[in-house]
Amino acid sequence: MKFKNLLIFLFGSSLLLFFTACKEEKLPIKVLRFEQDLLNPNLANSPAHYQSLRAKYPLFFESYCKDMLGLDPIEGATNFSRPLAGFIQYPGTVLLNHEVDSVFPNLDDFELELGKAMHIYKKEFRSEPIPQFVSYISEFGYAHVTYDSLVGIGLDFYLGENYPLYKAPSIEFPDFMVRKLRREYMLPNTLKAFAIGKFESQLTDKRLLALMLFEGKIKYFIKTLVPNLPDSILFGYSTQQLKWCEANEGMIWKHLASTNLLFSKDGAQFMRYINDGPFTIAEGVPQESAPSIAIYAGYKIIEKYVEEEGISSLTQVMNNNNWDDILKKSKYGPK
Repeated sequence: MKFKNLLIFLFGSSLLLFFTACKEEKLPIKVLRFEQDLLNPNLANSPAHYQSLRAKYPLFFESYCKDMLGLDPIEGATNFSRPLAGFIQYPGTVLLNHEVDSVFPNLDDFELELGKAMHIYKKEFRSEPIPQFVSYISEFGYAHVTYDSLVGIGLDFYLGENYPLYKAPSIEFPDFMVRKLRREYMLPNTLKAFAIGKFESQLTDKRLLALMLFEGKIKYFIKTLVPNLPDSILFGYSTQQLKWCEANEGMIWKHLASTNLLFSKDGAQFMRYINDGPFTIAEGVPQESAPSIAIYAGYKIIEKYVEEEGISSLTQVMNNNNWDDILKKSKYGPK
């Protein structure tokens, strides 16, 4: 009997180790630290520095200079050397880079989390390449950017809700946004940017129904790649806002479905149900509500559609943009 118990114990331990190993499967992801490569004051006046950056970041360098920083390519010659030298040596840039480096001396933990998510992604989208990930700072201009095969991550958007410059008069992010400018949101926001860049061509239908189901699919994509992500982080809600949505799911759906909003193409009429804010600022929706309640409903419809259709493939979900068919087959109608 003792040996039998020992065998069961060892077998159970082996199973535990096996399933733990499965959960820990990951791809080796490395985030290239563009801001560390760029912001070297000792190289600010070296033309060779900018030539090497352009060679290392062929997709990213020019767009960063022109689109994010708004630098003049004529003034900067071929490698933006003159305006970039001014940017690198500007005291505000030096300070921000120091603070970013203090919070993110390395991205080891983030790369581990991202590697696990990309492992799941690769199992679902076997023929699709893994994008290159690049970090940067843009002085609070761009949280994320995407290209065909690159996802950029603005580290200056994740310095923590108590970071003083977020409330500086020259920047002054609203409180509902500041609450989410922290490390916990970096992974889901990176995956959101990646997913939107990959699937945004599906958004040809201008109705609220299409937009909320598209956004719902993006949330479903994130949740599939990060199964343990709390719903409060997934939706960017406080605990109270999430509880409000869970308690009022039927009311949310009734409000959206009974006012012909679902089939409206007038963004001025329905974007208040999509946009972020302190709450959903719309007639008939109480101030204790969560923001973006149409996205919450969209995600719940996608969940119900997957359940009703017995779908086990993320690819199948993400490639279906027949919004009316999704709604019909979901049989969604919470009370």
